[in-house]
Amino acid sequence: MTRRTLVLVVLSALAVAGAIGGWLALRSSVDVTGLCATAPTGLRERSFPKERLTEATVELTNFRFGGVDDFYGVGDSVERHWPANGITIAVINEGPDASPAITREFRVSRADFRGFEGSRWPVARVAIRSQGRVLEAYAEVRTVTPGAVATVNQALAHVRPCRA
Repeated sequence: MTRRTLVLVVLSALAVAGAIGGWLALRSSVDVTGLCATAPTGLRERSFPKERLTEATVELTNFRFGGVDDFYGVGDSVERHWPANGITIAVINEGPDASPAITREFRVSRADFRGFEGSRWPVARVAIRSQGRVLEAYAEVRTVTPGAVATVNQALAHVRPCRA
């Protein structure tokens, strides 16, 4: 076998292996359409399954849940009484084809909290790719404190894609 033939064989084998690996990764993430969460101490959780027009979403909060029509309670500061330490987090399983700006970690920092579509309180947004899916999180806090940031990060650490 010549050197050129050997190179072509190796490249062909790598291409086939890459195609098979991509197919297996896609196949294994097809059923991962839900979100599973374990609410840390002090937070309550409610989940919304993927439906025809909406993606699977999990909401975590340390006070009364907001309405689902209003982005799962994020930005709903006018409609409900927010306590001084109020936190609401919505994590959405956007699917494999979503294209928000992806971050390295599913964490927020104090600097991530900004204004959001008319919300009275600061909101942070972060997105990662996990198990072939894009998870996008919105966290709204009444007051940005080290404790609030830590609580949001603890909650995000316990959210993962799962089978619906």
